[in-house]
Amino acid sequence: MAEIVERHMEPMTEEIEEMRRLKLFSIAETKAILKKRKHFECKINGVMKNIQDYKDYIQYEKTLLKDIKLRRNKLRIAERKSGIEVKILKRIKNLYEIASQRFSHDFNFSLAYFKFCKESNFNQAASLVVQNMIKNFAHIADVWQVAAAWHMKRDIKQALSVIHKGLTIHPSCQYLYIEAIQLELLTREKDDWPNNVEIQNRDEICYKKIETYVDTIFQNVDSYSCLINVINMLEPYSFTKNIQHKIIEHMMYKYRNEPEVWQTLAEREKEGQHYPVPEELRTSTKFRLTKCLEKFEMGLSSVSSEKKPTMWMLYLDFLIDRYQQKDVSNNMIKNTLIQKLEQANKESVLTERYYIIWAKLLSDENRVLEIVERGLKALPKSVELWKLKLKCMVMKDDTNALNMAFKQGHLALRENSAPLWQLLIRYHILSSPNEIIEAVYRDAVRQVEQIANLIKPDYIEWIALNKDIQKAREIYKTLSITPPYCKELHAKMAKLEMTEQDISIKELERPLKLACEQFGNKDADVWINLRDCYLQHHQLFEDTYPTFDINNKIQQIRREAEQALKDNVIMLADFINRYDMPINFDARGK
Repeated sequence: MAEIVERHMEPMTEEIEEMRRLKLFSIAETKAILKKRKHFECKINGVMKNIQDYKDYIQYEKTLLKDIKLRRNKLRIAERKSGIEVKILKRIKNLYEIASQRFSHDFNFSLAYFKFCKESNFNQAASLVVQNMIKNFAHIADVWQVAAAWHMKRDIKQALSVIHKGLTIHPSCQYLYIEAIQLELLTREKDDWPNNVEIQNRDEICYKKIETYVDTIFQNVDSYSCLINVINMLEPYSFTKNIQHKIIEHMMYKYRNEPEVWQTLAEREKEGQHYPVPEELRTSTKFRLTKCLEKFEMGLSSVSSEKKPTMWMLYLDFLIDRYQQKDVSNNMIKNTLIQKLEQANKESVLTERYYIIWAKLLSDENRVLEIVERGLKALPKSVELWKLKLKCMVMKDDTNALNMAFKQGHLALRENSAPLWQLLIRYHILSSPNEIIEAVYRDAVRQVEQIANLIKPDYIEWIALNKDIQKAREIYKTLSITPPYCKELHAKMAKLEMTEQDISIKELERPLKLACEQFGNKDADVWINLRDCYLQHHQLFEDTYPTFDINNKIQQIRREAEQALKDNVIMLADFINRYDMPINFDARGK
């Protein structure tokens, strides 16, 4: 084995010398590359052969290629690419080839080899890999699709031949049929037909082939999505109109219970692809839209009760999308949408989104409130609908009704009612005396954590702005030690202290230190914030505390933080990395 490894290592010498000469890598780095390669060579040439060793070796060489590309771009070195990169690419190709022969049963590895050859322009090798995959993995349908796609760019006839062979083995593989039909359409459009074959004859030849494929799909493939793909593919080709109608007839007979089928038929009507074809074919937008809606209505009356909610969703989404386009038929769409929302509501299939859209369609406040109430009756836990109800009361400027609606919403949503508290507070800030605003705040901060911790920072800020900092400090002292603890409360209080004209160092220090006590074992930010405070205001600390030493304080914070975070390895590593980063002292006021 040692002789084989050395023989494989010898050709790498020139490549390594070029890396050093161009200064892409240092001597130490190239030694590490050689050591790593020798390690891989020993593994793949050992007694026990393992495909993972080849994969690891290949991945290492690919990573090395990316590194070389980055270094070339950074150092602007374009010299001798063929002497380095091409040799690495050939080494990767050789590794793939040997491993593919030794482990011929691994389809994913063969597929990876093919993709590598294609991306690296090893076209001859790629063709050989495709042949071997067909030989070894004919039972896997994906192989035939990969092979056809490879041949398609070179020879459509060869690609079709591959697809036909694949279909004999996999007669129920729907995407092989789709590939075949696509290839037939491409063949029709090519210029290498004999001179005596007219366009019309081409259409007839292509039509017969596609019809054969479709008939075979009817027999072997039980999938409406496959038929939808085929009919969408054929839609631009007028000569396939009869085949399209044939597919529609089959879908309406066999897949009448599938909402996606009716959606497809409705979309075709919108584009003027009518079925059945009306006696008087009109092309106006209104006519097409009418026919489109008829198909959606047929779908609603055809699908089962289990699939009706999906049918409703597709119908309503179509109407909503059309309404948002704001075209000439907008009024008709709006009226239809409101009617259908009413009908869907009676059938109890509307989700939160549709009630909100329905409410926004209406201009009458009482009617909007009625729709919201209907929505809440069906979905009493909907935060968005409760918010919409409160907004209705705000628009009416009815404080009593607002407070009543809020209590109902809070009772229904419980810990999820934080958005309602925020909306209620905003309303009272704009319309109520301070006594009422503060009463609402006090009530909010006594709620469960999801509500209290969202409101506490705003409450302290409101107190500071509307009363004074001393009152804010008093309330903070109580809130800060009352569970649930709130990190954002400490941050807000520290920010308020820093905005004071005469900063009180003791008051500024308090929330930052308390944040470390309460959250220091699971949050590195609180320690960083404390350190930054000392750095930014160290002169004030020195004036306040005669024995204060900034360097000792910084080291003390680090020790305390490391002790607090010792059980959280990831957080501790993040803290140390950030704590040791260079700091611009001038920017911090030194």
